[in-house]
Amino acid sequence: MKTASAAMISLLASKQNLLMADLYTFTLVGGFVARYTGADADLTVGGNTFSSAGPIITRSKISNKAGLEVQTMDMTVFADSTMLLNGKPWLQAARSGDLDGARVLVERVFMPTFGDTSAGKLWAFSGNVADIEVSRTEARLTVKSDLEKLNQQWPRNMYQPGCLHTLYDTGCTLNKTGFRTASNVTPGSNVTQINCGLSQASGYFSLGTMEFTSGANAGITRTIKQYTPGVIVLALPLVVPPAIGDTFVAYAGCDKQQSTCSSKFSNLANFRGSPYVPVPETVL
Repeated sequence: MKTASAAMISLLASKQNLLMADLYTFTLVGGFVARYTGADADLTVGGNTFSSAGPIITRSKISNKAGLEVQTMDMTVFADSTMLLNGKPWLQAARSGDLDGARVLVERVFMPTFGDTSAGKLWAFSGNVADIEVSRTEARLTVKSDLEKLNQQWPRNMYQPGCLHTLYDTGCTLNKTGFRTASNVTPGSNVTQINCGLSQASGYFSLGTMEFTSGANAGITRTIKQYTPGVIVLALPLVVPPAIGDTFVAYAGCDKQQSTCSSKFSNLANFRGSPYVPVPETVL
């Protein structure tokens, strides 16, 4: 149920001509908050300033239904290289995964005169970013309501040979920075294969990630599909080919097997797999 302040209810019941503007709040997983408005000038509501100088945001219509149906809102964000999100150009941040799982809040403000937000604001929609598609000029986001969190497999705990933890998460407990190695791009690289100076054993970085720290791809993160000494094969091609000398950091990957957890990471105490569960063909 939507709620409104007494001042908002009185304002809407006054039947006077009102100005209206949408307010958008993006909260990234790391805690960074960005606030924008579709109005022609900045608006301050409840002590927070919503910027009109940010990206242009359009969205689909919002509908509310009774029941447990997951509501979806489509957003399109148009931004140029001068518009930043958490220190990165907006589209670059969206492309590199900064918006994965981000919280989106859409609210609406009604004003008797522009800038008079004393009546407060109305909630319109909230949810988490589920899908992202990025082109050269825009980012298309699919935001799903909180009911999406109910779409989980049950029972919660699954018994399988591989570990249930995600590498470097709170259950795994490993410190990601302890398995980071810096290197640079060497000749012969392209958008899918990065030649470099890494010398760890084959497979050490497979299923891990790499992040560029300089050059045209600075801030871009990619999953490592396969690694052999001096060669990284990416799971997803880069948009811009790397230049010789571009620097990056690579993080060790994990195939979630008990032997890997023990020999590679010395983290067997936190292994959450069941490697001795019999295969289905042998279960009576």
